[in-house]
Amino acid sequence: MQERGINSTFKKLIYESSEMVFLADDTFPYPIFYTNKAFEDQIGANLTDRSLVGLGLDISSFIFKETLELSHDGNEYNFQIELPQDSSTNYFLFYKGEQVRKQGLPTTQEFQQFLLESPDPQLVLKPSGEVFLSNTEAMSLFGYSGEKKIHHLSEVQGLFDDPLQWGNWLSSAVSDHKIHRFYTILTISSGSPLNLEIASKQLKVDGIQYVLLSFKNISEKVLLEKNLEDSSNFLINLTEQVPGGLYQLVMDSDGKMNFSFLSKGIAQVLGLKAEELENFSDISMAISRVHPVDLPQVIMSSIASAKKVEPWQCQFRVKADPKSEDYRWILGAARPQVLENGDMVWYGYLTDISSQKEFESTLDESRKAAEKANQIKSDFLSMISHELRTPLNAISGSTYSLIHDHPQVHQKSELDTINFAVDNLIIMINDLLDFQKIEAGKLTIEKAPFHLSSFVNQIIKGLTFHARDSKNKLEVKLSEGLDITVSGDKTRLSQILNNLITNALKFTNEGEVKVNVSLTERRNGKARVYFEVSDNGIGIAPEHQDKIFDDFDQVRPTFSTKYGGTGLGLSITRKLLNLMGGEIGLDSVINEGSKFYFELEFEISEMQLEKPTLTKGYGYQNSSLHLLMAEDNDVNALVLGKIINKWGFTYERVTNGLEAVNAVKHTNFDCILMDIQMPEMDGFDATLAIKKISEAPVIALTAAAKLEIKDRIKECDFDGFVAKPIDASELQKIIQEVIFERNQSA
Repeated sequence: MQERGINSTFKKLIYESSEMVFLADDTFPYPIFYTNKAFEDQIGANLTDRSLVGLGLDISSFIFKETLELSHDGNEYNFQIELPQDSSTNYFLFYKGEQVRKQGLPTTQEFQQFLLESPDPQLVLKPSGEVFLSNTEAMSLFGYSGEKKIHHLSEVQGLFDDPLQWGNWLSSAVSDHKIHRFYTILTISSGSPLNLEIASKQLKVDGIQYVLLSFKNISEKVLLEKNLEDSSNFLINLTEQVPGGLYQLVMDSDGKMNFSFLSKGIAQVLGLKAEELENFSDISMAISRVHPVDLPQVIMSSIASAKKVEPWQCQFRVKADPKSEDYRWILGAARPQVLENGDMVWYGYLTDISSQKEFESTLDESRKAAEKANQIKSDFLSMISHELRTPLNAISGSTYSLIHDHPQVHQKSELDTINFAVDNLIIMINDLLDFQKIEAGKLTIEKAPFHLSSFVNQIIKGLTFHARDSKNKLEVKLSEGLDITVSGDKTRLSQILNNLITNALKFTNEGEVKVNVSLTERRNGKARVYFEVSDNGIGIAPEHQDKIFDDFDQVRPTFSTKYGGTGLGLSITRKLLNLMGGEIGLDSVINEGSKFYFELEFEISEMQLEKPTLTKGYGYQNSSLHLLMAEDNDVNALVLGKIINKWGFTYERVTNGLEAVNAVKHTNFDCILMDIQMPEMDGFDATLAIKKISEAPVIALTAAAKLEIKDRIKECDFDGFVAKPIDASELQKIIQEVIFERNQSA
């Protein structure tokens, strides 16, 4: 005997239990593979076919129940049922089995009382047809009233089409102990013909053999079946051309489930032959074709639909050919309805979704490939930008150093050109990286205090050379009320204004570019500010005014040759403004000029920023700064060293993070310039170690974009950040700010 599903620790306890227990496989004909002693003593000993089919059970009769009433050898038994819950439990468990009624009734008096109180019409007859007992419901059914009695079954008028039919009912019952069912029409003068279902069963009372006849009015059921048949004829004509198959499934009050309608499409969906479809009525036949892994899902979802009277939907696999191991994917859906007689009907469909599943699988693979390609693109952009920033840092730094080394007039012009070209390259690299981050949803807007009017003036001052180089006049007009400190993303606002102003200078020749900033509203601790950049350049035609904000769009290809750029500046500007709660506007007339404008709302910061007082030597009054430079690249170190010397500062250089930590232990530095990517120990770990032993401010220097490493920068408590290629003026300004903050807090 198999012991599948039974833990050996509990085997002996279960086997000797007084309650009956047995397990059956979940595939037809559901063989019984485990029983305990109580089951064998009461049922198993007389069971020739050890299966649920051998017990006379139909899976559809108990699949939606938690208990089972079993009739065997004239006796009645009750069992609790546990159905398969998932693919790991492929068996039915029947437990807590007990006998509830033995063959016959204990006494004639008790039997008569039971019969008379039965809600169903019932007769007890002797094998000869003589009526021994009849209850009130039976008398009423046959039209008898008062004290009139039925002496013999043949006396009942309108019950038999064949006068000898009653004899067949009795002889069938006394031949064995099974329940036999018959159908007839009762015609009585007092009413319409009734469709009756007669169940006959042999029983013994006080050793005497009787036959129990139980009558059930099934007129509504017959009428329903007729209506269903009429509907089926209509549905057959309607659904022959519908993809997939339609069905109607009926569950009666006893829990028995049968297909009352199947369209021809079901045969194609389930891979049935025409003759198989005709006999395909029992739901167990459909269940036997379901993939074992999907069977628990099908069963449990069906049970939930029946209990809650809610629509059912499930995707599962079925074996189209019993001889093959190939399965096809099916989508099943149905809506249940409870009829007045208590029956439940599902109206549903089955459709083959194998092609859809294959497409979904292909689509999923394509999605994964696209994600991988996107990651490769992101990694490539990050890598190439880092590699480009390193030589650009050397060029930018060297140019800055030469410009401040009193070059000749013609050399100064050439150095300005080199510096301008480097700035353009940096802008393009930043545009590509920002575009990538915005598209990936990884770019966030920060909030930090900055002085508004000083910020705008700083932007204009930084673009003065660009204006002079393009032979344009750059003017700025600030309204009253802008001498305030606000909280916002200074870096992104700077990027927006730089994009708009440089674009205006690019497309204007020997003209004017005006920047207008005005305070439009101030209340409840917030300030609303209007920004406008206008020019009298070439202008933009109406049909192109929407396109210029598209990704990589430069209106026409010749622009890229004449004016350069990635075509991302205005696209990024619009996306940044959207992230900041603003919207870009444009007014333009061809050959007359363009005006870009937007409004942003800022929180007014309570923190008032103070500016350090500097000497012409870039240091603090009566002081000279001593810096530590942690930089492993010799070219970058040489260029940065020249810049530091020109500021009048002194410095020491180390080539990795470990040397930086050791240097701080032996020397007091006013500020530390820390490269992030270094051998031995990187800039992050070195800064964490330095913060434990020194109060010197640490500024991060890296070719990576700040957003990529902002969490690590915050975690390591850096005091400032400068991206490579290093803008010497920006670096000088940040050095002064962090030292000033340290002195103020000391």
